Amino acid sequence: MRSGYLAAWAVLSALVFQIGSSAARDDYGARIGESLGAPLPGRTQGPIVLVNAVDPALRRWYVNQELFHEYQWQQWEYTNYARSLYQRYVDIRLEGDSFYDIYGNFVTRGFLIYNNAQDRPAQFGNTLFKSTRFDNWFSNVVIAQDKKGQYGYALTVSSELNTTLTPLTFRKPTFDGVQFDIATDRVEGTVLYSRISNPGGESTADLELQRTNNTILVGGRLQGQLTDFAILGLTMINAHQSNTLSDELAGNPFKGGLTIDQNQTIDFVEVVLRDDSPGDGMGGAAFFESGSDVVITYTDGTVDRGTDIGFGPAISGGFQRAGFLAADGTEEIRLKYDFDNPRFTANASAPKDSIMQVEFELVVGNDYQIWATSNRQINRQGQTVLLLIERAAGNVQDVSNIRTVGFEYGLPTATHIMGATFELLDVHGFNFYGEADLNWNYRKFPNQNLARHSTSSGTAGEPYRPAWFINAWKRAGPVSLFAEAFGMDPHYNTTTFVTAGNGQIDYESPRRGLVEFVDDNDDHDRFPDNVRFDFLPGDDRVFPGWDQNNDFIPDFNQNDNAVRANRRPDYDEPFLRFDVDRPEFLFGVDMNNNFWVDQFENDDQPDYPYRKDHRGFNVYAAYDLTPELQIAGGAMREHLISSDQKNEQYYALVKMDGSSARWGDFKLFEMSKRVEDDIPNRLLQWLPSQSIDGGTLTQVEDPMLARDTWVNHLFVGHKVHIGRTKVETRMNYTLFHQLMDERTRTELDLRKSDFFFGAINKVKHRRQIGVLTIEPRWKSEFLKQTRGLFGEEKREQLRELFSVIVEMDFLTGSTLQGGLEYLWNEDFADDANDFRSVSLGLQLTNRSTYLGYKIVALAGMRLRTRDFELSDAVTTNTTFVSVFAGLN
Repeated sequence: MRSGYLAAWAVLSALVFQIGSSAARDDYGARIGESLGAPLPGRTQGPIVLVNAVDPALRRWYVNQELFHEYQWQQWEYTNYARSLYQRYVDIRLEGDSFYDIYGNFVTRGFLIYNNAQDRPAQFGNTLFKSTRFDNWFSNVVIAQDKKGQYGYALTVSSELNTTLTPLTFRKPTFDGVQFDIATDRVEGTVLYSRISNPGGESTADLELQRTNNTILVGGRLQGQLTDFAILGLTMINAHQSNTLSDELAGNPFKGGLTIDQNQTIDFVEVVLRDDSPGDGMGGAAFFESGSDVVITYTDGTVDRGTDIGFGPAISGGFQRAGFLAADGTEEIRLKYDFDNPRFTANASAPKDSIMQVEFELVVGNDYQIWATSNRQINRQGQTVLLLIERAAGNVQDVSNIRTVGFEYGLPTATHIMGATFELLDVHGFNFYGEADLNWNYRKFPNQNLARHSTSSGTAGEPYRPAWFINAWKRAGPVSLFAEAFGMDPHYNTTTFVTAGNGQIDYESPRRGLVEFVDDNDDHDRFPDNVRFDFLPGDDRVFPGWDQNNDFIPDFNQNDNAVRANRRPDYDEPFLRFDVDRPEFLFGVDMNNNFWVDQFENDDQPDYPYRKDHRGFNVYAAYDLTPELQIAGGAMREHLISSDQKNEQYYALVKMDGSSARWGDFKLFEMSKRVEDDIPNRLLQWLPSQSIDGGTLTQVEDPMLARDTWVNHLFVGHKVHIGRTKVETRMNYTLFHQLMDERTRTELDLRKSDFFFGAINKVKHRRQIGVLTIEPRWKSEFLKQTRGLFGEEKREQLRELFSVIVEMDFLTGSTLQGGLEYLWNEDFADDANDFRSVSLGLQLTNRSTYLGYKIVALAGMRLRTRDFELSDAVTTNTTFVSVFAGLN
């Protein structure tokens, strides 16, 4: 029996030795992980012991087991580099670090470029990392993508991502975050994500930005083709506050959570009632104290009504009327509910730190606004900031709209939008696009003792606010039909508050406390116009329609740039003014009747297709008399939802854009309309006399010229080449003729008519005489107006411009130019502005190459003398030597 055991042991030992020897040939220990077979990478595993490296010796180990086992390194060796030269140490991170996924699979050996992760509940639970390589290697854009057949997807990480979901929900030219897109033949989808409270920008300097309080943006869109011509889309966008110490978002993350600074005890809540139309000075907010109340709920479920415990607001302001208080004009009614008031502390069912919900029931009427604040709703200086809760529709002044407005007070935690779009493409010539969205603005009442907080949005019965619009158009032969309708609730909101790292929110500062889903970007460039937390520089260089060559410089001052400033517009600069005309000679549609062509307007509002607080429609029909000539007629109706202001007009339009080899190019624009418009449209416009280096926008008030008015806009242009001669004529006439009686005009401080009339005639002839090229030019400009684009400015003037340019090319890349210009300016209203001006210019131009660059050198002088009618002559001169280097 014993010999049998020995025999079995011998066989087992031999088998183990054989297996061990075989395994030793392929055993790499834990250095590359557990092999899973191609193409899967290795998987992590803990340290193991290599059997062949086990040596029952007492001496110290000087090498690790892997080197001893695989390379048979000795425990120590004498080093001699006579034949085998010494090789320096190599940085093991030269090719980066090793990274593994959540399952332990080896990802790659390389560099972490971007990472954003969140752990909750945890202190500093949100981590954002952007390597400097994100900017230096990838220029702020990294894309991972895959596709096969009709299926494809892309993951894009960028600090300047141009992203649009729909016009009413999300449109940003510089979105800093992550965009994931999928596409098939009939379905497309997008998911957006960003930590907008600190998105990292170009890089985080290879540091992890860890934060406890964050504002997170998530959203997306899914659209699919129902048929070959019908597309249905669904959109969601949300931004919410997040506190990683709390797990409150485990319920409904889209409602957000309170930051650490927000979640503090409320000492008082103040409600303020104002006049929604303070300009009329009457019929403002009417407050009925006897029917109003406050309902307070505590953490144990107990409910107190203010009238039951003798607790009410301290009331200040307002005018006493029969049965109610009134806030007319600039007057305010302030209702302060102080939870440290002895009436509350003595009669309440629990102390203020046990309050979990405060609901107000206010009986109000007329044209009211309701605002609210508290000791936790403050700015950076600690002052309370009011936020709008509700406003009355229309401008009721007879208390016929009396109602009870109920709302819960809370601090803002989330902005949430959901919507849908529907599109029809060329269905028998008919096209349609419609969009409808609903907006929730969530609030939560803070209480440090609760993990879940009372949540509310809007007012009782109106938790969300809508925005919608539809466009439909059809073309059938020479006939075109177009219709649009829209409704933008005044409370529809695509703005969200953002938190600082300590949880504080500045409720007052748009610059420090807000981020837009839909940016203000009227010039459609890469820079948002608004100054917000995610784009603090803003963009003051905004001149919509004035930069047609897309060089970010207004075309009225083309020789201006950030290196060499020029504050004289080209239409007023010697030699340049022949070709460049004033902005007053631009023509187009002015549907809001503020004396500016709509496509050249700039404002400070989000770029919705239609303005907030507006509801209405516009329809027109057009007929092509010829391919070049079209007539149209239509009607527009819009009004402000929150007041009784309106914009109603009937209009007729004729436009022509024709070209003839014999007769030249013709342009005609005539729009005549009957208007009743008392909706103001304030603008922020760029002055042509500014340089882009330091220039700012100028506020332009709406002159309100079209309250009851006939408006006519006529432009006629003609340009023809007759041999070497070019002749150009243009005339622009804008008229606002008041139809109201003289008494009403006097009350509104309006003239019978306001107008701008301008006419320009130009002739130039270019001829080659030997080595000389001679170009004589004549330009006549007549202006008469009662107001200009930037305000009331009576003017009547005539300018006659005579000039000649002489050029001579010599050698292989040199040109000599000389110019003489005479300007006669006659101001019929003020002789002090009459002058005669003579300008003389001489310039040498050299074009050559140097070190691979195209070199342009200029040298010359310009002399100008201006002789005024009532003052002494002024002479200025300029000499210059300039060298430019370019690539082409």
